[in-house]
Amino acid sequence: MSVQRLASRLSCLGLYPSPRTLVSSSSSVVARYTTSTAAPTVDLSNLSDNPGSKSQRLRVGRGQGSGKGHTAARGHKGQKARAGNGGQPKPGFEGGQTRLIDRLPKRGFKNPEHKDFQPLNLDRLQFWIESGRLDATQPITMKHLLDSRCIHKIEDGVKLLGDGKADFKTPITIEVSRASKSAIKAVEACGGKITSVYYNELGLRVLTKPHKFEEPLPRFARPMKKKDIAFYSNETNRGYLARKTEVVGMDH
Repeated sequence: MSVQRLASRLSCLGLYPSPRTLVSSSSSVVARYTTSTAAPTVDLSNLSDNPGSKSQRLRVGRGQGSGKGHTAARGHKGQKARAGNGGQPKPGFEGGQTRLIDRLPKRGFKNPEHKDFQPLNLDRLQFWIESGRLDATQPITMKHLLDSRCIHKIEDGVKLLGDGKADFKTPITIEVSRASKSAIKAVEACGGKITSVYYNELGLRVLTKPHKFEEPLPRFARPMKKKDIAFYSNETNRGYLARKTEVVGMDH
């Protein structure tokens, strides 16, 4: 007897499922684990926060039935029960007594007219010339001093000082903010020339970093204060306003 005939006879007796039953049962199982509907699209109409990610603000002082009424969970009186200080006093507060910063004495003052000039001595300038870092045949400006690292920064300018004047022997033409009397005497004794030039903050930036400005470059400002005008108009200080000569650093 073939297998198909045996299966049909057993299915008639109810001892073996029919092929139709097997097909329907398998299709029901497949339908159970498959979804015919597509996933919903995400747009502005169905966006929302994840469950539990946000909670409502605690509203205090809205009646005793909420559990946070009456004193609004602040307790009775005291500094932490008051409004306006966030529960903590400002830094430095000492309970009403005079603060430490007010008890300490104050000494001196900060002069608003003070200027910080970078000192440059003649011995260092001579060493830079002998080592080939500065060209003594060309006029030396504060930009050359900064680029050659003879000075490491320019705050309000450069002041030439006379330390090492006994060893200084190179005739140079140099432009600085100020120069001491001994430095002027030593440079001119060698056949050199010193010019004291006024630069404000913008002028120093244009002089030392002209690549950071677009053409045309900003014009250099003249001194506005009386003492600056008097200083740079004095021939004793070798001021550029007294000589009325062309300044190399202001050639643009």
